[in-house]
Amino acid sequence: MEEQMDITQDFDEVIDETKNYINSKLGSKAKIIHGECIEELRNMEDNSVDLVIIDPPYFVPAQHYATRKAFKRNFGDLGVMEFFFKEVFKQLTRVLKPTGCLYVFCDGQSYPIFYYHLYQYCKSVRPLIWNKKTSINGYHWRHQHELVIFAQMPENVKVPTGDGDILDYRAVKVNDRVHPAEKPVDLLKRFIEKSSKEGDVVLDCFAGSGSLGDACKELNRDFILIEKELDYFKTIEKKFAVEKEGEE
Repeated sequence: MEEQMDITQDFDEVIDETKNYINSKLGSKAKIIHGECIEELRNMEDNSVDLVIIDPPYFVPAQHYATRKAFKRNFGDLGVMEFFFKEVFKQLTRVLKPTGCLYVFCDGQSYPIFYYHLYQYCKSVRPLIWNKKTSINGYHWRHQHELVIFAQMPENVKVPTGDGDILDYRAVKVNDRVHPAEKPVDLLKRFIEKSSKEGDVVLDCFAGSGSLGDACKELNRDFILIEKELDYFKTIEKKFAVEKEGEE
């Protein structure tokens, strides 16, 4: 038992040392973190982030009715998801500066829950439409778009623009994806350019394969990426470690 504990402790120390090394390479405000999003957000300081862009697992309801006995679906199935995101948005709006804003990918089923929990913290919560231009064959009406919530904090300044709220960007091709929900870097760059300036800190607490980091590096923004799944965290870690090694 003691030997097993020593091995586990040694492994944890290696992970911590690796994270410290990568983060030292990335810079003082560009960080990658392996951990659960709420736990890690609670460790962050108030008003420490300029912009939040997240693509959470936005529709994973309880499946207690998926048994041999037939149960009707009801809104109570969403209770677990609602409880989780209530705390996520509470923490995100705490770490976000009063001048900041959030972009949250979602769909028609999760939008009402996200809107409800952001409304109390933000002066404006509205949907943008990401038009992927093509759909995949199936039945009835096929998905060709995703919703993106654009939520402004109380002191977020108005940005003069003629840009519409329908954004035309093709999705990442399935065979090119590292993560099943990977978003196109050009779309992320559009949000970053619209709602931040060089040197600002951008946060993604559902980092996936780290596409937000790619977009931030191209636009000279600092970033904080939090990812729970170890395999994806290692992908992010390797990506930015290799890039930094090559730049020196």
